[in-house]
Amino acid sequence: MISYNPKDWAQFLFSIHKTDTIRKLFPLLIFVCLYSWLVAYLEMEYFKLSQNTLVKNVPIMHSLLGFAISMLLVFRTNTAYDRWWEGRKLWGSLVNNSRNMAVKLNSFLPHDDARERSFFKTIIPRFRRS
Repeated sequence: MISYNPKDWAQFLFSIHKTDTIRKLFPLLIFVCLYSWLVAYLEMEYFKLSQNTLVKNVPIMHSLLGFAISMLLVFRTNTAYDRWWEGRKLWGSLVNNSRNMAVKLNSFLPHDDARERSFFKTIIPRFRRS
């Protein structure tokens, strides 16, 4: 866990370069920046593309694709959360049913029957772990 002083947020903001992800992706980010700069430079200066080309609609396409991808991510996140919540409910139900079975077996079994009690004492937790 990263602990930081909330009053000194500027230091925390600019210490992101120490993270492992940025350090590994930095060369790739530099390459993509240089490649996109080269493509933009060639389109504007070398090829002299005019205003009536289809290339001028590229930012609109990126905006629409960004919106569509964000909606897909939202749906995937909601689906994943629903699955997690369903699993949590099922696990809670299993725990409650195991506990109820142990309470009922405790009242049904005779107090002097140690063999049966030890059997159920070991078998109920094993069922929950499998």
